[in-house]
Amino acid sequence: MTRFWRRLMIAGVVLGIALGIIIGPSVSTLIRLVVDRPADDDAGWSSKVGWRLCNAAIAAWPNKPAPACWKLAICDNEANLNARERARLDQMLAAAKCDP
Repeated sequence: MTRFWRRLMIAGVVLGIALGIIIGPSVSTLIRLVVDRPADDDAGWSSKVGWRLCNAAIAAWPNKPAPACWKLAICDNEANLNARERARLDQMLAAAKCDP
């Protein structure tokens, strides 16, 4: 290997390390933002995505008590429910004596 190629190789490695140090944190932050989306468990009833908790609440009823009426209203208004879940939600609303 000649001196030219050896120096070119060393310069490439040094340049790669420098670029990794400069660009690395922003790339890792971007990857973290894409991969670490908030899970449904992280959603609170009062958050924008509170409707994500509806399916679990409907599936757990009657073994677990129904959520408060305002939470059921979120499910009624915002959740995309199939016919079976909608019927079960109506039963939950009636059992909790929530206003229609």
